[in-house]
Amino acid sequence: MAHSPLPPLNSLRAAEAIGRLGTLQKAAAELNVTAGAISQQIKTLEQFLGIGLFDRTEKGMVPTAAGARLLPGLSTGFAHIRGGVDAALERDDNVLTVTSGVVFAGKWLVPRLGRFRERHPGIDIRLSTDNHLTAFDHDDVDLGIRFGRGDWPGVRAIKLLDQQILPVCAPSLAERFKKPGDIARGPRIVDAQSMFVWQDWLDIAGVNHPIEGTEIRYSDAYLALEGAMAGHGAMLGWPVVVQDALKNGDLIEPFNICAPTPFAYWLVSSERRWNRPLVRQFRDWIMEEMLLFQK
Repeated sequence: MAHSPLPPLNSLRAAEAIGRLGTLQKAAAELNVTAGAISQQIKTLEQFLGIGLFDRTEKGMVPTAAGARLLPGLSTGFAHIRGGVDAALERDDNVLTVTSGVVFAGKWLVPRLGRFRERHPGIDIRLSTDNHLTAFDHDDVDLGIRFGRGDWPGVRAIKLLDQQILPVCAPSLAERFKKPGDIARGPRIVDAQSMFVWQDWLDIAGVNHPIEGTEIRYSDAYLALEGAMAGHGAMLGWPVVVQDALKNGDLIEPFNICAPTPFAYWLVSSERRWNRPLVRQFRDWIMEEMLLFQK
């Protein structure tokens, strides 16, 4: 069944306000317009519908029979609209939403979140993994942990950790990788999503030997790390991914040569959310964790 076109929304708002408040002046004050503007909106609505909605009396605006039929639906409709807007703006003051890349979240953040919860048991963390830069206020996200140069427009950013790259391998391959030049001979693990290549590290290490030998390519850092721990080859890792495996003895660092990069991990948020109390608490905590991590 086809529906008739709706009248202009502003004229419906004016009619609802007059029906509820009884006078042009009160409706104008609520809607922050002049009484003349309200009167014109009612004329527009009556012309659109082809019926009279209000009788102008000395005591105010009195609904006609048609107006009395219209007004309850308008009141209900605008109440639903207000409820929808309120629901969209409502948020739980005890919820902190954090977004991060999946590797950083899984290999660094999640293992340490228990300490944050011990310090702030009343805060509920919602963690999502996303490699895209979040539009914080639009996406209703409080904080992001991102990798890059820290020059993203429209956000506040504080550096967490400079990025370095270093070779790691399983202890079973210690005899295979005794000097940096051995990396060039393989076997090497390649992370297909990495921003760095083995030549970046070989140049810093002063290796002039051409790259040869076996390379095993994985689609992401998680699989590359698993392959390294399984002894498939040397991996070009970085601290937040490999440090726990180094401490546990699942990996070794054969050369103790780290290559710097122009990138870092950053804590980012919008200007509006930056000083939210929960954001400040998380910011203070993660900066402390980063200091402990680098000792």
